[in-house]
Amino acid sequence: MSGPAITVKDVWRGALPSGTELIGGGAGLERRVEWACALRTRPPAFEAVKGGEMAFVPVSSIRLLDERLDLALVMSSFAEKGGVAVAALGDVSRESIELADRLVMPLLRLPDSAHISEAHQASVRFILDARTHLHEQAGELQTALMQLALSGAGPVGIVGHLASITGLVALWLDAEGVVRHTASDELDLVAGPVVEQAPALRRWAETTAVPAADPPVREFPLSVSGLRILASPIPTRRGFGGFVALVGGEAQLDQLARLAASRAASACAIDLDRERAVLETQERLEGEFVASLLTGSYASESAATERAARLGLDFGAAPALVFAVRGPALDVATLDDAARGGRTLLERRGVPALLTVHDHALCGVLQVSGGDDEAALRHVEMVRGEASAGRGPAAAAGVGRAVSGVAAIRSSYREAEQALALGRRVFGEGRTVRFADLGLHRLLVAMAQHAELGDFYEETVGTLVAYDDRTGGELMRTLEAYFACHGSPTDTAHRLRLHRNTILYRLRRIEEVGHLRLDDPSTRLNLQLCLRVRDVLPGAERRRAVAGRA
Repeated sequence: MSGPAITVKDVWRGALPSGTELIGGGAGLERRVEWACALRTRPPAFEAVKGGEMAFVPVSSIRLLDERLDLALVMSSFAEKGGVAVAALGDVSRESIELADRLVMPLLRLPDSAHISEAHQASVRFILDARTHLHEQAGELQTALMQLALSGAGPVGIVGHLASITGLVALWLDAEGVVRHTASDELDLVAGPVVEQAPALRRWAETTAVPAADPPVREFPLSVSGLRILASPIPTRRGFGGFVALVGGEAQLDQLARLAASRAASACAIDLDRERAVLETQERLEGEFVASLLTGSYASESAATERAARLGLDFGAAPALVFAVRGPALDVATLDDAARGGRTLLERRGVPALLTVHDHALCGVLQVSGGDDEAALRHVEMVRGEASAGRGPAAAAGVGRAVSGVAAIRSSYREAEQALALGRRVFGEGRTVRFADLGLHRLLVAMAQHAELGDFYEETVGTLVAYDDRTGGELMRTLEAYFACHGSPTDTAHRLRLHRNTILYRLRRIEEVGHLRLDDPSTRLNLQLCLRVRDVLPGAERRRAVAGRA
C-alpha cells in the first residue's frame, strides 16, 4: 500500500449515509481503506479481496449465499483475507459485535432507510475522488514542507506552516510528549489536555512502525469538550523523536489534516536528522579534544586552553576536575547514550563541563565554579545516576582533585581512575569516591608500582593468604573483622555471626601459621597496613607474592 491514506473513519464521515452507527471494533477506525466491495448472493461472497477492503453486507442476503452462514462467519472469513471493516444493513447480532471488537474491525450499521448498493457506490466514488485529491495535495505539501526542512526552518517553522494550511492549532512535542512549540495563541486552552495524553502518545509510537516517508497518524480524545488531538510521530533511526500534532474538532481533523500532519512529521525528521548529524560531529570532535586533555596529547597548552574556552570551560577563571564513571551495565552500546544523557543534564543546569567516552568509561572535565567542591560532587553524582538509570546495577564514579590549568588535567584524570578502581574494589558498585578522601590508600597507590610493597605484603601475610587459599580458613577475613572491632573477640564473633570460641581458635591459627604475635603493637600495625595494601596491590602481584611464599 502506498500514497495518502484513507481510513475507515474517513469513509464513515465522507461517504456513508447520515445515521450510520459504529457498533463494534472502534479501535480499528484508523485502519487504511484501499477499496469497497459488496456481498454477492453467489459464491464467492466477495470479488477478489487483496487486502484493505471495506465490505458492504445486507444481513438478510447472507443466507441466500449459504444457509449455514451468518454475519459473524462472513466477518471472520473477510478478516482472514485482509478486509478492514464491514458496513451492515439489517439486524446485527451480539456475537458479531463482540467479534468486531476482537478483530479490531470496525462494524458500522447503516440506517434502515439506506440502500446498500447506493452506500457501496458512494464509498467507491469517495475513495477514488479522495485518492486523486489527496495525491495532488500530498505533492504540494511534500514540496513546501521539504523546502522548509532543507532551508533550516526546523520543527518550529514546519509546525507554523502546518497551522497556516490547516487553520488548526499545530504543535511540536518532544519524545516525552512535552510541548516544545505551538503555532497558535490557544496553547493555554490545550496544553494541559495534551500533556494528559502524552503517555498514550508514547505507548502508541513505541508499538507502531514509523516509516520515514509515510509516518502514521492517529487521533486521541482530549478532556476539553469537542476537541481531539491528531498526532504523527517524527521518524528517527531509533524509532521516533517526537510528534507533530493538530488540535481541533472531530470534523476539522479531516483527510487534509491527516495528510498534512504526516508530511510535516516526515519533514521534521529530515531537519532533525541533519541536526543530529551536526551534533554527532560536534560530539565526536569534542570527545577527541577531551581525550587529548586526559592523555596530554594536545598540540600546545595555549591552543588547548583557547579551544576549551570556545567549548565553555575557562581554565583561567576557575579550577577543574576530572571524573570517570564505569559500571557492569555500561557497555559499548550504552556508554554513548549515558554520555549524551549526562551532557544534557549538565547543560540544563548551566554547569560548564565536557563529557566523552574514553577507555571504556564515561569521562568528564567539570569546572569547579566558585571553588565549591561539594557542588561539583553533586553534579558528578547526577551524571552517575543518569548513567545508572534503567541500566541494571548502579555505576560507580571516581573523582580527581580540582586542578588549575590544562597541564594538570591529566593528573586529575589519573586520580579519578585510581579513585574509581579503588572505590569499586573496596566499596563495590554504586558509589562516588573522591581521590581526596582515599586517605592512606593515596599513599599506597603511589607505592603500588614498587616491588617493596609486594615484598612487604608477602613477608607479612603471605603465609596466611596461602593458608586461606589452600584450606578456606578465612584467616584474613577474620583478621580484618578483628581490627574493625578494635581487637574484641566477642564483637568479632558477633560481626561474623560465629561463636566466640571459633574466633579465638582462628586468632591462634593466625599466630601459628603466620608466626605472629597479635599482642605486639608493631605486628598489629603491619597487619592492618597489609589489609589496606591488599586493596591497591594488583591481583597478579598478590598471586606472585603468595606463590613465591607458598
